[in-house]
Amino acid sequence: MMEFADARRAAVVLAALAEPTRLRIVFHLARGPHHVSQLAEKVGTPMVNMSHHLGVMRTAGLLEDEKDGRKVVYRFRPDIFTAGDGTETLGTLSIGPFRVVIRAVEDSASNSKAKPKRKPAT
Repeated sequence: MMEFADARRAAVVLAALAEPTRLRIVFHLARGPHHVSQLAEKVGTPMVNMSHHLGVMRTAGLLEDEKDGRKVVYRFRPDIFTAGDGTETLGTLSIGPFRVVIRAVEDSASNSKAKPKRKPAT
């Protein structure tokens, strides 16, 4: 049985992930550490917004940061993230008893609309 405190902690982390821009950040950070301006450029969001999203993820316990001169580099905390093989899986986030697998490529079936089936010619 999952204790309430553990469930609450997992919910905080999952809530930090439950935003489209942050999911895009997760995809890029799964490939390796990035500084704020790199992420802002890749995701296509202003630096101030990127800093906010990274702050939410850091506060939730997903990320750690390190100063590199005038830049701040973000990466997943090693106790949360396990790197994948890089071809099919970029990595896995471990959130209590839950696992979030970050795939290297998107599943084309989930991105395409169902095509209508054609009736065979008679």
